Amino acid sequence: MDTTAYNASDARQDFYSLVKKASTGLKAIEINLRGSDPVLMINKAEAESWLETLDILSSPKEIKAIRSGMANKKLVSFKELKRSLGV
Repeated sequence: MDTTAYNASDARQDFYSLVKKASTGLKAIEINLRGSDPVLMINKAEAESWLETLDILSSPKEIKAIRSGMANKKLVSFKELKRSLGV
């Protein structure tokens, strides 16, 4: 994801355009306000995806399952997966 930085004054002047750019999911907009930590404006789906990944990687049980699956190396096709799930 490409990130472009703006100071708060410039971001304010071009706010709607920046929101539109961030909403595509292809750009992140960093906004810097003097004396404060920068903030990042990103697409909501992208943020939710990052949070879900963080949640999974924060769980020892999930990490163990991922490592087990990687070590197992048993691959199934999408068609086989659908059949096993009854879809």
